[in-house]
Amino acid sequence: VKMAISLGLISFLFTRIPLDELRATLRGADLRWIAAAAALLFGSNVVGTWQWNGLLRGAGIRIPFWKVLSYYHVGLFFNNFLPANVGGDLARVLDASRYGASRATAFSTVLMDRLIGTVALAGLALLTTLPAVDQLHLTVVYLALVAFFLVSVGMVWAVFHPAVLPALERLLARVGLGALSPAMEDLAARLHGFRDQRGLFLRLLAVALVVQVSRIFVHVLVARALGLDIAVTYFFLLVPMLAVVVSLPVSLNGIGVREGAGIVLFGLVGVGRAAAFSLQFTTYLVAVAVSLLGGVGFLARQPRRRALARRDRRNP
Repeated sequence: VKMAISLGLISFLFTRIPLDELRATLRGADLRWIAAAAALLFGSNVVGTWQWNGLLRGAGIRIPFWKVLSYYHVGLFFNNFLPANVGGDLARVLDASRYGASRATAFSTVLMDRLIGTVALAGLALLTTLPAVDQLHLTVVYLALVAFFLVSVGMVWAVFHPAVLPALERLLARVGLGALSPAMEDLAARLHGFRDQRGLFLRLLAVALVVQVSRIFVHVLVARALGLDIAVTYFFLLVPMLAVVVSLPVSLNGIGVREGAGIVLFGLVGVGRAAAFSLQFTTYLVAVAVSLLGGVGFLARQPRRRALARRDRRNP
């Protein structure tokens, strides 16, 4: 269904975009600025890795940073193909659990990493969009952002609140999934370990904000590569809002939604359809290109892991 939505949206957008302008914009891209955007995105991934590594250490999982960086990019690589970023998160959980920790513990770090990133994104979107609410007539959109922020904060509250687990277990029992209760209790016990580390949570929230701001500047560099004259302030107004829209699980990796929302939002500040589409699509391609580092790392480690598996079968 998500693939059909993405294909439908892209097909619809192509009927609304002057294709000659689109081709001219993409052909004129300056590869030096594209390379700078890719380097900045990789740098933001390094910071994001440091954020996840802080959670791993908080949960007692000690992994060399270069391996955490590799696992982080493997997760990004699998996010390109599997819906709702679940594939990438599962890859990170499996990799982190190889270091003597249970999968519930590893999952708790990935879950907290996601929640911290979501709160940072929602909070940044609220802050940067506020000055343009009246000017760009974004009252309804801003109310939706407020709702998204409250939901993200509510999810963090639910993780830490002791009354949530019993309520969830009762709900699972009513729908015939009571067998999941032991796994939920194990996960809750792992998450409980973060409850007394509020200082860590706040520090990593600040790190997550750095990641989000860096990704705004990735858009700025891609715009420069395409020769688009867009004020930097507009990127701070629109990119966080756009990131919130793309995070909604309605399409395959945001394809179609990203470009359509970009056309609408950047159109509010006078950017043409072809230019806005080119900006979002090229930024997406830069992200895919950087994530291929994870694909290379995944393939490179397979021979060694297969050899270890054969050894373990021979020596049970």
